Amino acid sequence: MKKIIPFLRKLSRNNHSDWMKVHRGEYLEARKEFEDFIQELIARILVWDDRFLGLEPKECIFRLNRDVRFSDNKKPYKENFAAFLAPGGKKSPLPGFYVSFSPKEIFVGGGLWHPEPEKLLSVRRRIRDEGEDFKKIVTSKRFKSTFGELSEEDKLKRVPRGFEADHPQAEFLKLKSIVASKDFSVKELEAFGFAKKVDKVFQDLSPLNEFLRNR
Repeated sequence: MKKIIPFLRKLSRNNHSDWMKVHRGEYLEARKEFEDFIQELIARILVWDDRFLGLEPKECIFRLNRDVRFSDNKKPYKENFAAFLAPGGKKSPLPGFYVSFSPKEIFVGGGLWHPEPEKLLSVRRRIRDEGEDFKKIVTSKRFKSTFGELSEEDKLKRVPRGFEADHPQAEFLKLKSIVASKDFSVKELEAFGFAKKVDKVFQDLSPLNEFLRNR
């Protein structure tokens, strides 16, 4: 993939509609490259998870246009290409896989990001009741060699109400999202076989998604 990052670099310096009108052809070429990549990922995932059967790239890819109505940032376009792959597409409440490409950061990963309160409560209850199984997944050699640790973004300072403060998995119960990710370089993104690398990351994440899915 050679067109995505160069286009996004230009967009980050010229984030306005007049520029986009002139360079729409470049955008469409970069977008097509991203769509083809997502299509290849879906095909690879289907080898080991048939629940993704029938999923199309357009169901997974987020729009480039930003909703600026309630934001102080009035730039009309996002400065990354991103997609969420899960049965049902990007609007699915299920755990899935996420990719984001920008000139500043290229990462892939997944899990459950900011689930609805009832879903988060259900996941916390399962971590409470099956904590050793959860811990085995996120401390396994396979998981740690790929992701290191779970993200602690927006982590609570205290164990949420209704759970024991001294629970063995108390630190996991404080999480508001159960996600993990792996960073890549632009050189890796643009090299042959990148989809195969991403598929490996998704396979390494799949035990976590299975735990989160079986609620």
